[in-house]
Amino acid sequence: MMLQMSPRHVESASNPLVKELAALRDRRARERSGAYLVEGRREAGRALDARVDAAQVLVAPALLTSGSSVEAWRARAEAAGAAFCTASASAFKRMSVRENPDGVLIVVRTRRTTPAQVRLPSGALVLVLAGLEKPGNVGALLRSADAFGVDAVFMCPDLDRPGSATGAAPGVDLENPNLVRAAMGSSFTLPIGVGTREEVLTAVRAAGLRLVATSPTATTTVWDCDLTAGAAVLLGREHEGLSDWWLEHADARVQVPMRGTAADSLNVSVTGALLLFEASRQRRGSAR
Repeated sequence: MMLQMSPRHVESASNPLVKELAALRDRRARERSGAYLVEGRREAGRALDARVDAAQVLVAPALLTSGSSVEAWRARAEAAGAAFCTASASAFKRMSVRENPDGVLIVVRTRRTTPAQVRLPSGALVLVLAGLEKPGNVGALLRSADAFGVDAVFMCPDLDRPGSATGAAPGVDLENPNLVRAAMGSSFTLPIGVGTREEVLTAVRAAGLRLVATSPTATTTVWDCDLTAGAAVLLGREHEGLSDWWLEHADARVQVPMRGTAADSLNVSVTGALLLFEASRQRRGSAR
């Protein structure tokens, strides 16, 4: 990561550091620099609590909301071993992706974990996201995974889909600002493994988990599927669902029962939340 030398204060929106950090709103810039932004008092605080690899903490005193102070964030930066910098409101807004920024953002160094590197307990509950691309949906699913006690999340592309690229994980961008905001800190606290679909499947099998795929054509409802033992709940792309490759490798296929007529499908983040809630409900008597 090549960041400009961190000054103590930036006043101008045309400052080189401001320009460099503003560029991190673009995925290609994030990939080149190996860094991304976490904006917002709540999200930045949770990231630091989770001991992310923070390079820099920036605060705009004029934009700080009540209950937040420059000195408190300076202390947090020092504790994290990160550089600290204040900024004018205009300079901060140049870097911000929000309509009403609250004056706090941190620069985090990117870290990638493969599915094989994620350690899972016996009888784990895992969420597998295959081919999802909308940051808001992924962020919401990470929140649900955190809320319902998921042990890890695996993410991968679904390469059977038209237009899919080759590579480790096209479409998967955990550092997207909208995903970070939608996840509300869950992207920092959950173990997340990113890789190819083959790597994800290998990790699921190595952990002895039952792969449970969601499909609108399934004849079994989630209510009738045993999720008390080790399970990996599998969700597919927003508009197309899972590819045949995933459905062929699944150990079970389930659907969410619905009684509507016009509403014949659910948003993938809602479907995932319902399945994870059901898994949590079934496991409520366990020591886990």
